[in-house]
Order: sequence, then C-alpha cells, then structure tokens
Amino acid sequence: MDMITRRSFLKKSACMTGGALLSSVPLSVLAQTKPQGSPSPEMTPDLVAVKSKDLFVGTQKAIQELGGIEAFVRRGDRVGLLVNSPFKNIGASVHPDVTLAVIEQCLQGGAKEIRYLKDPYRGYWERSARSGELENMIKSLKYESGDRVKVDIPGGVALKDASVTKDLFECDVFINISITKHHEGVHYSGALKNMMGLCPFTTNSFFHWGTLRLGWYGDLDHTNQCIADLNLVKKPNLCISDASTFLTENGPFGPGKLGSAESVVASTNPVSLDAFCCRFLGLQPENVLMIPKASRHGLGNMNLSRLRIKSLSV
Repeated sequence: MDMITRRSFLKKSACMTGGALLSSVPLSVLAQTKPQGSPSPEMTPDLVAVKSKDLFVGTQKAIQELGGIEAFVRRGDRVGLLVNSPFKNIGASVHPDVTLAVIEQCLQGGAKEIRYLKDPYRGYWERSARSGELENMIKSLKYESGDRVKVDIPGGVALKDASVTKDLFECDVFINISITKHHEGVHYSGALKNMMGLCPFTTNSFFHWGTLRLGWYGDLDHTNQCIADLNLVKKPNLCISDASTFLTENGPFGPGKLGSAESVVASTNPVSLDAFCCRFLGLQPENVLMIPKASRHGLGNMNLSRLRIKSLSV
C-alpha cells in the first residue's frame, strides 16, 4: 500500500508541476544552486548546461566547458556510444544533432573506432539537416555486435548479475547520451535509466517483475534499485543529456505532450546529470528513486548545492 501511495503522489506531482515549469522557468533559474554563482574560469565545472537553438553547437560547447574532448578521448581509442534513440516519436529519442556533435568531437580527438552500444531506429538521422554533409562520418560508425556477456554485480542490492552487450567492455571510452523525458513507470528517464539499453529483454524484465510478480510497474522500489545497480557495471567517461524537446507525458515511447528547454547538459557522472535534468519535468532528485539509490552507490553527487555548475547560452 505504501508503494502505491508513493507512485500516486509522484505521478500527480509530475503532472501538476511539470508542464507549467517547462516553458516558464528559464535555464538560469534552474542552475542557481550555488549562492556564489558560476565557478572561477580555472576550475572545471562538475556540470555544464548550455542553452542553444543549435544543438550541434550547444553540444560541442558543453564538451569544451568540461575540458574538451581531449579530457575523454585519446588518439587510437575505441569509443562506445549508448544513445537513447530507438523511438520515432518526437521527444522520445535524442536529437541526432546532439549525437553528431559527439561523434565529430570524438573523431577530432583521434578515436580509432566509434560503435553504437545500441543501434538507433531506421531513419534516425533524417531529423538532422546536417546528416547529408556528415554522411561519410555516419557511415563510419560500427553497429552493435549483438553479442552478450553475463557479468556479476558485487555491489548490487537487487540486481546481482546482468546480461550486457559485450561491446561495452571492448571500448576504451564509454559515452552515455540520454534524453530528458517522462517515463510512465519510474516517472523520469535520463542517463541512469538509459543503461537499460545495454541489456536484452530477459534482463530488463527482471527490473519490472522481480520475484514478486506484482505487475510491470508493481514494485517501483525494486525497479529503481535495479537501475541503480546496473550502473555499477561500468561508469561512463562522459554523460550528455538532450533537454531540447522532450516528452512530458506518455513516456518513454510517446507520442505525448512536449516540453522544451532548448538545452544540452553534460557531466562526468549520471547522478548529477539526472539530478539537474529531472527538474525540467518539475521533479526533485530525491523523489526520483533511482537517483538517491545510485548516489548511495557512489556513482555521483545528487546534492546540486555542492556542485560546480556552469550555465551559459550560445
């Protein structure tokens, strides 16, 4: 009964506050989490939020502010990209301009190979006006192999092992590219939730069913704990979230009402990224259960007041 009450409360809170905040609250207000303001120029921020109508430029700027691509990719590296891009509806998948900017940066950094860790839907690149001029770059990408490997998760609370794409462990650099959006079950989908894209249905079904068989979203504490546990498998080197246009209802697939923050947010860990971005949906980090659970695993800081956050527009 307690779990049902919590679900009802979160769902109502998201519906009541999310849509109103999305269009009326500027990025600068959301970023005001440290009284002393922006970090000094010589300090690399923990999180960067870039507002831009040009997502390609905004993504490149976000990476630059985190130290540049050279802080993440070295010449000869193999890069694995986990992009939330399996859905056709607007606001359900990362805009391809965000992905293209990351790919171009990685190639400039000397990456030897860039591989999808989950293939996008057919026609994904058609939403980008740049896809034509960057066609050769897109063709150079490697598709996921389809090979899986079972890995133990020693620190897992609910999830002790998982079947994960083998490609994850064959890349030198792991970049998690998510979209900020609503999710019918866990209410928010971002970087932490995106990790489920590495797993087959047999593993992901355990997140929903567990051992209690209460229904697909019957045990949200279990589902959120599994998501947090899965993030222990391999930490991303870089996390980027598309917060440009996103679902505020009927996620993760859509179609549904859309919100827009015209922003790209980047961090070196998924916890801080999700803690920041969930507020675009009118949610607080402590109420998105996977965030505090992942924070307790040491996967990042969810206390935004303790982070160096840089917000800018280009």
